[in-house]
Amino acid sequence: MEEKSIDYQKEVERLKKNLEEEKKRTEEYLNGWKRAKADYLNLEKKMVEERREYVKMANLEFILNFLPLLDSFDKLIEHLPLEIRETDWGKGVRQFKKQLEKFLGEAGVKKIKTINEKFNPFFHDVAEKKGEGDKIIEEIAAGYLLNDEVIRPAKVIIG
Repeated sequence: MEEKSIDYQKEVERLKKNLEEEKKRTEEYLNGWKRAKADYLNLEKKMVEERREYVKMANLEFILNFLPLLDSFDKLIEHLPLEIRETDWGKGVRQFKKQLEKFLGEAGVKKIKTINEKFNPFFHDVAEKKGEGDKIIEEIAAGYLLNDEVIRPAKVIIG
């Protein structure tokens, strides 16, 4: 009978050893799964950020192509004859320009302030300098910000 108990003891030792090996393997698998999950979550965050950047760049390109239209409306309104300005047609043109500005504003576009502002090289390009001052006296072309970043500096005359 003692012989069987020795066999049982060896079997118990063997099973304990196997159990420890399985615990180690299970822990390795669990750690691998945790790393894979973390990698996946990081990839998901990266993809969301890349999509956001893609949309931002697509919006930027669209807006930059759209700004000359707004410039043309400014010129159109500026050159409207006095007898047409207060007609329904003249009011309609001004209203349409306001709608364009509202649309761009909702997309995060703001016009850069110019007239009577101090020249700022981050926001303004000098087209001409009259005198020694650094105050903007005339705007040649409007400048714009997109989400508070300059997308087109204003062209100005300072003096």
